Amino acid sequence: MRVLGMKSHDFHIWIERILPAMVRGYVPEHVWLALSELSYFFRQLCAKELSRTVVADLERLAPVLLCKLEKIFPPGFFNPMQHLILHLPYEARMGGHVQGRWCYSIERCLKTIRKKCRNKCKIEASIAEAYILEEVSNFTTTYYGDKLPSVHNPPPRYNDGDNESNLSIFRGQLGSASGSTTKTLTHEEWRHIMLYVLTNLEEVTPYMEQFLHEFWRRSRDPTPQEYDALLRKGARNGLPDFISWFKRKVRA
Repeated sequence: MRVLGMKSHDFHIWIERILPAMVRGYVPEHVWLALSELSYFFRQLCAKELSRTVVADLERLAPVLLCKLEKIFPPGFFNPMQHLILHLPYEARMGGHVQGRWCYSIERCLKTIRKKCRNKCKIEASIAEAYILEEVSNFTTTYYGDKLPSVHNPPPRYNDGDNESNLSIFRGQLGSASGSTTKTLTHEEWRHIMLYVLTNLEEVTPYMEQFLHEFWRRSRDPTPQEYDALLRKGARNGLPDFISWFKRKVRA
């Protein structure tokens, strides 16, 4: 009849949110009310924002709540942890939010340190050795050359020095890419993507001006909407679109 096997955060969620709903209907009403007050006490105490008025109310509520629990549970249930309820509101009033005072940050640090252990027979020695090795590697890699991959200088996904293309779209330092998925494009989607790439290349700009000069029959300059329609839907008006025209131009 015990709740065990949970992490610290799991116990907080259990006592702040789940406990009142879990026991209602299975215990007498006065027992449920006391447990609900206990749940509400910790929910307010562990909130992200604290009010001085709320903390003062918690200080007055804590002794009464503890007396209610003493009337329900046997004396063997109580230990210093239950008595600690009396001091928690005072600590919150003096020290602020529990996130900055309780052991959450220490527990996260201990989790990182425990991962460094490689020898279970000599836990402290293996952790110290791994920590010193990490410190030495972090210190020495700061003096490595710019082109030498290290912890402080991770290799890029694309090597600019090996890039044989002179197009402007491939210049610069490209970032890392996440996992990709396979997608089969329709012909219309492919044309939209191809037109977007071509219209954003500096090297293609003279060809776009030549295409406009060759197929725009009016005396005035086209509006952005007309220019876009000419590039995309020229074939529908009896004229080739820019992709088809540019493909023949390059091959010629």
